[in-house]
Amino acid sequence: MLIKQKVFIVTVGLTDPKNEENIDNIRKKLRLQVSEELYNKAEIFHLRGGIDYSKLKFIYKKMMGLFYKKAQSIPEEERNSEISAMIETYNKKVDFVDFDSLDRIVQSL
Repeated sequence: MLIKQKVFIVTVGLTDPKNEENIDNIRKKLRLQVSEELYNKAEIFHLRGGIDYSKLKFIYKKMMGLFYKKAQSIPEEERNSEISAMIETYNKKVDFVDFDSLDRIVQSL
């Protein structure tokens, strides 16, 4: 199916994609969402994005509120960088977008 195709997977999130722990977590979650064949064939990139809670629809605000409450209940010494980032940015407008990080993707095309 994918033999002659070039495949790119680009993830976007709030956590720092240069942090090895974050990369490991992203890749573990990605493996659960795509086939082994696709994962092994793909060139994978991780970008940092942003969020503006004021623009979320009601259902997503509620969902993020539940995630936030759950995250707060985790003892600080057990929190990973993803959980810490979610707590720090909750209910705020944050933008970590770096358009220069797209250069690596463009060069691979």
